[in-house]
Amino acid sequence: MRSRENGLSLYKTQKSMRLKYIAILLLLCMALPVAAQKKGAKGGKATKVVKPVAHVETSGQKLFKSMLPSTAKVMFIDSVVVSKADFLSRVPLNKESGSLTARKGKVGHGGVLLTQYQNDFGDRRIYAEGDTTATHLLAQTLVGKQWSAPHPLAGLDGNEYPRACFPFLASDGVTLFFAAQGPHSMGGYDIFMTTYDNDEAQWYEPQNYGLPFNSTANEYLLAIDDYDTLGWLVTDRNQPADSVCIYTFEPTSIRKDFQADDIDDAHLKRFAQIHAIKDTWKFGKRKDALGRLAAMIARGKATTMKKVQFAINDRTVITSPSQLKHAESRTLYAQLQELETLMANTQTTLDNNRKKYAQQPSARQQLRAQIIKLEQQLEQQQADSRALAKRIRKLEN
Repeated sequence: MRSRENGLSLYKTQKSMRLKYIAILLLLCMALPVAAQKKGAKGGKATKVVKPVAHVETSGQKLFKSMLPSTAKVMFIDSVVVSKADFLSRVPLNKESGSLTARKGKVGHGGVLLTQYQNDFGDRRIYAEGDTTATHLLAQTLVGKQWSAPHPLAGLDGNEYPRACFPFLASDGVTLFFAAQGPHSMGGYDIFMTTYDNDEAQWYEPQNYGLPFNSTANEYLLAIDDYDTLGWLVTDRNQPADSVCIYTFEPTSIRKDFQADDIDDAHLKRFAQIHAIKDTWKFGKRKDALGRLAAMIARGKATTMKKVQFAINDRTVITSPSQLKHAESRTLYAQLQELETLMANTQTTLDNNRKKYAQQPSARQQLRAQIIKLEQQLEQQQADSRALAKRIRKLEN
């Protein structure tokens, strides 16, 4: 009987100890970190659990994505990579479209040169002013022999476009392109466009010019030659820090996109990012565009080399503007030369439209209006030319 009681007591003691051991083991398991329980395949080292990092889109990337469906269909004729420091001299802008010059010693944010645009008549200019923190656009007009006081462009909010630069005014005198870095840009400098409201005497709210003209890199300049239907875009996308690419393109009067082409986003991005200019040659007649470019460059050289012959009276014919006695005469003669070039361009455009009118019956209604407008412009230009010549002769005689 006593032996049975002793055995029962021992059993209870062993059972109690087993329960204690189990409890201790459970506590130890709960205290161990998860990483310590997982052993590597080699050496028994713990393996860290890497959590996936969520990708956060920047505001510029969001803007790019939102503008992707409206990417413009543009034919890029050619491209050339040049030094960022002197790219203005490599843009072959003709005199009829005005002039672009760097402002000596003027540097803005990020080392960007501050530039000036002046129209072909030399009586209106828009330029960038500022420093490395902020830049803005100013305008001046020539009144008589004096430039007016610089004034900011009415309607352009400096807070919305705190780093505006590289202005270019189209030949219509009311369409302005400029580059700016700010809240409406995709990342760096973007190209913006605005037009002038004559009724309110101020500029409309500028609009981002969209894709493919802009990117998450820097776009510095967009200039358009309406006379030869050519345009230039300067950007540093996919370029080293000291270089930019100058794209020559064919501007269109009506903006066209790819929505009717039914292409996927991957192919659309190629056009939006100007992945290969050869892919865009199907959007126009590249050979014709290259011909216009060559003719424009040749015309510019011929104008530079052209000999001056201007009759003051029956006895005197000058062969150089320096032979004019009065400073005002020399200024007027420079205007006369520019006007003669403008008249030649108007006549060329008029002749081309008349040929199209004869060859394209379906486009005659639109061409008729253009021809009438060009004829009126040419008539006014001829009248202005006669008036300038008369004023010069009156001053010199």
